[in-house]
Amino acid sequence: MTDQPVTTSNTRVRQVEAIVNGTVIDHIPGAMTLKVANLIATANDQVSIGMNLRSERLGRKGVVKISGRELDERTLSRLALIAPSATVSIIRDYQVVQKFPVPMPTMFEDIARCANPNCVTNHEKWSSRLAVVSLEPLRVRCVYCERGFETAELVLV
Repeated sequence: MTDQPVTTSNTRVRQVEAIVNGTVIDHIPGAMTLKVANLIATANDQVSIGMNLRSERLGRKGVVKISGRELDERTLSRLALIAPSATVSIIRDYQVVQKFPVPMPTMFEDIARCANPNCVTNHEKWSSRLAVVSLEPLRVRCVYCERGFETAELVLV
Protein backbone atom coordinates (compact mmCIF):
# COMPACT_ATOMS: atom_id res chain seq x y z
CA MET A 1 0.00 0.00 0.00
CA THR A 2 1.29 3.47 -0.79
CA ASP A 3 1.40 6.43 1.58
CA GLN A 4 -0.03 8.79 -1.04
CA PRO A 5 -3.48 8.57 -2.62
CA VAL A 6 -3.39 6.86 -6.03
CA THR A 7 -4.85 8.83 -8.94
CA THR A 8 -6.73 6.68 -11.43
CA SER A 9 -7.32 7.34 -15.13
CA ASN A 10 -10.78 8.80 -14.45
CA THR A 11 -9.20 11.36 -12.07
CA ARG A 12 -10.72 9.85 -8.94
CA VAL A 13 -8.34 9.63 -6.03
CA ARG A 14 -8.07 6.15 -4.57
CA GLN A 15 -7.20 6.30 -0.87
CA VAL A 16 -6.74 2.53 -0.51
CA GLU A 17 -4.70 0.77 -3.17
CA ALA A 18 -6.58 -1.20 -5.84
CA ILE A 19 -6.53 -5.01 -5.83
CA VAL A 20 -6.22 -7.31 -8.85
CA ASN A 21 -8.66 -9.98 -7.65
CA GLY A 22 -10.61 -10.33 -4.44
CA THR A 23 -13.32 -8.70 -2.36
CA VAL A 24 -13.91 -5.12 -1.27
CA ILE A 25 -16.21 -4.30 1.64
CA ASP A 26 -17.15 -0.62 1.44
CA HIS A 27 -19.44 1.73 3.37
CA ILE A 28 -18.51 0.19 6.72
CA PRO A 29 -19.46 2.44 9.64
CA GLY A 30 -16.11 3.89 10.76
CA ALA A 31 -16.07 2.35 14.24
CA MET A 32 -16.64 -1.15 12.82
CA THR A 33 -13.79 -1.23 10.27
CA LEU A 34 -11.25 -3.16 12.35
CA LYS A 35 -13.94 -5.51 13.65
CA VAL A 36 -14.93 -6.29 10.03
CA ALA A 37 -11.28 -6.88 9.07
CA ASN A 38 -10.77 -9.24 12.02
CA LEU A 39 -14.01 -11.04 11.24
CA ILE A 40 -13.38 -11.79 7.57
CA ALA A 41 -9.61 -12.00 7.22
CA THR A 42 -7.68 -15.23 7.70
CA ALA A 43 -4.04 -15.45 8.76
CA ASN A 44 -2.85 -15.81 5.15
CA ASP A 45 -4.96 -13.03 3.59
CA GLN A 46 -3.43 -9.89 2.18
CA VAL A 47 -5.68 -7.16 3.61
CA SER A 48 -5.81 -3.41 2.98
CA ILE A 49 -7.77 -1.22 5.38
CA GLY A 50 -8.96 2.35 5.01
CA MET A 51 -10.42 4.02 8.09
CA ASN A 52 -12.23 7.31 8.60
CA LEU A 53 -12.45 8.00 4.87
CA ARG A 54 -14.86 10.70 3.70
CA SER A 55 -18.26 9.44 2.65
CA GLU A 56 -21.29 11.35 1.39
CA ARG A 57 -23.59 8.64 2.75
CA LEU A 58 -21.99 8.00 6.17
CA GLY A 59 -19.86 11.07 6.85
CA ARG A 60 -16.92 8.80 7.67
CA LYS A 61 -16.55 5.21 6.53
CA GLY A 62 -14.20 2.27 6.41
CA VAL A 63 -13.08 0.05 3.53
CA VAL A 64 -11.57 -3.44 3.77
CA LYS A 65 -9.98 -5.11 0.73
CA ILE A 66 -9.00 -8.77 0.66
CA SER A 67 -6.78 -9.87 -2.21
CA GLY A 68 -7.28 -13.20 -3.94
CA ARG A 69 -10.43 -14.35 -2.12
CA GLU A 70 -14.19 -14.03 -2.43
CA LEU A 71 -16.33 -14.30 0.69
CA ASP A 72 -18.52 -17.34 1.26
CA GLU A 73 -22.15 -17.26 2.41
CA ARG A 74 -21.33 -17.86 6.08
CA THR A 75 -18.84 -15.00 6.17
CA LEU A 76 -21.35 -12.70 4.47
CA SER A 77 -23.92 -13.65 7.13
CA ARG A 78 -21.45 -12.81 9.89
CA LEU A 79 -20.70 -9.52 8.14
CA ALA A 80 -24.43 -8.71 8.07
CA LEU A 81 -24.53 -8.83 11.87
CA ILE A 82 -21.85 -6.18 12.38
CA ALA A 83 -22.04 -4.05 9.22
CA PRO A 84 -25.51 -4.47 7.70
CA SER A 85 -25.22 -1.28 5.62
CA ALA A 86 -21.94 -2.30 3.94
CA THR A 87 -21.50 -2.95 0.23
CA VAL A 88 -19.55 -5.91 -1.19
CA SER A 89 -17.71 -5.75 -4.52
CA ILE A 90 -16.12 -8.72 -6.28
CA ILE A 91 -12.99 -7.70 -8.19
CA ARG A 92 -11.41 -9.58 -11.10
CA ASP A 93 -8.54 -8.14 -13.15
CA TYR A 94 -8.97 -4.77 -11.40
CA GLN A 95 -12.62 -4.59 -12.53
CA VAL A 96 -15.76 -4.69 -10.40
CA VAL A 97 -17.66 -7.70 -11.78
CA GLN A 98 -20.33 -7.79 -9.09
CA LYS A 99 -21.48 -5.25 -6.51
CA PHE A 100 -24.23 -5.81 -3.96
CA PRO A 101 -25.37 -4.80 -0.48
CA VAL A 102 -24.48 -7.23 2.28
CA PRO A 103 -27.23 -9.86 2.04
CA MET A 104 -29.41 -9.94 5.13
CA PRO A 105 -30.63 -13.43 5.98
CA THR A 106 -33.97 -13.82 7.73
CA MET A 107 -32.35 -16.31 10.13
CA PHE A 108 -28.80 -16.45 11.50
CA GLU A 109 -27.98 -20.10 12.17
CA ASP A 110 -24.90 -20.87 14.27
CA ILE A 111 -23.41 -17.44 13.47
CA ALA A 112 -23.71 -15.85 16.93
CA ARG A 113 -24.49 -17.06 20.43
CA CYS A 114 -27.74 -16.11 22.12
CA ALA A 115 -26.95 -13.40 24.69
CA ASN A 116 -29.32 -14.95 27.24
CA PRO A 117 -27.09 -16.92 29.66
CA ASN A 118 -30.06 -19.16 30.54
CA CYS A 119 -30.81 -20.12 26.92
CA VAL A 120 -30.58 -23.84 26.15
CA THR A 121 -28.10 -23.07 23.34
CA ASN A 122 -25.58 -21.92 25.94
CA HIS A 123 -25.83 -25.14 27.98
CA GLU A 124 -26.53 -27.90 25.47
CA LYS A 125 -25.08 -28.78 22.07
CA TRP A 126 -27.80 -26.94 20.17
CA SER A 127 -27.05 -24.62 17.28
CA SER A 128 -28.15 -21.07 17.87
CA ARG A 129 -30.93 -19.74 15.65
CA LEU A 130 -31.57 -16.01 15.66
CA ALA A 131 -34.45 -14.59 13.62
CA VAL A 132 -34.26 -11.04 12.26
CA VAL A 133 -36.95 -8.91 13.93
CA SER A 134 -36.08 -5.45 12.58
CA LEU A 135 -33.51 -3.94 10.23
CA GLU A 136 -33.21 -0.37 11.57
CA PRO A 137 -31.75 -0.91 14.08
CA LEU A 138 -30.88 -4.52 13.42
CA ARG A 139 -32.50 -6.67 16.12
CA VAL A 140 -32.72 -10.44 16.35
CA ARG A 141 -34.76 -12.88 18.46
CA CYS A 142 -33.62 -16.30 19.65
CA VAL A 143 -36.05 -18.97 18.42
CA TYR A 144 -35.46 -21.07 21.56
CA CYS A 145 -35.73 -18.63 24.47
CA GLU A 146 -37.58 -15.95 22.45
CA ARG A 147 -35.51 -13.09 23.86
CA GLY A 148 -34.70 -10.18 21.57
CA PHE A 149 -31.28 -8.55 21.24
CA GLU A 150 -29.47 -5.81 19.40
CA THR A 151 -26.48 -7.11 17.51
CA ALA A 152 -24.00 -5.38 19.84
CA GLU A 153 -25.10 -7.79 22.58
CA LEU A 154 -24.21 -10.91 20.57
CA VAL A 155 -20.96 -12.87 20.43
CA LEU A 156 -20.03 -14.24 17.00
CA VAL A 157 -19.06 -17.91 16.78
